[in-house]
Amino acid sequence: MLRELKGGPSTHKGQKRYKRRRVLSTVIITLATIMVVGAILIAVYLWYQGQQADVKVTDPAPKVTNVIKEPVPIAKNQKTGVYITELTSPITAGSNATASIRTLPQAACSIEVIYDNLKSTDTGLMPKTADEYGVVRWSWKVEQGQPVGKWPVNITCALNGSSGYMRGELVIQR
Repeated sequence: MLRELKGGPSTHKGQKRYKRRRVLSTVIITLATIMVVGAILIAVYLWYQGQQADVKVTDPAPKVTNVIKEPVPIAKNQKTGVYITELTSPITAGSNATASIRTLPQAACSIEVIYDNLKSTDTGLMPKTADEYGVVRWSWKVEQGQPVGKWPVNITCALNGSSGYMRGELVIQR
């Protein structure tokens, strides 16, 4: 009698609840079974495909190294050009600056930086010879106390009686 009052299987509500739980557990068990069987079938399929694969062992790809082309010979009458490829600007006083240029290989190049009508005496601004690819790079320290503003960077290169000139601007900010 107590079961009947609480809605056990002998009452109408209890019977409905019992059927719902039974149907739900049957659905859950069915779905779980389908998922397990599906996973097994996929594993078998992948294993079978791996067995059927045509595997060929080859030598590893050759290691690629940087290939440096030989420098192009320069004609004796070729004019010397100067192209600034890098100039650190803007910059603050006390910082390091760099300038890079392209010109003819083996050209003799000089650089001067002029702050407020005074030429910088930093040792990084020494004359240099372009490498076999025509690249020259200078690094120097912008002295403390240099005034804020735009200051000229003059670069001159010469080779075989021909010279080239380029002017850049070094901007000093606070």
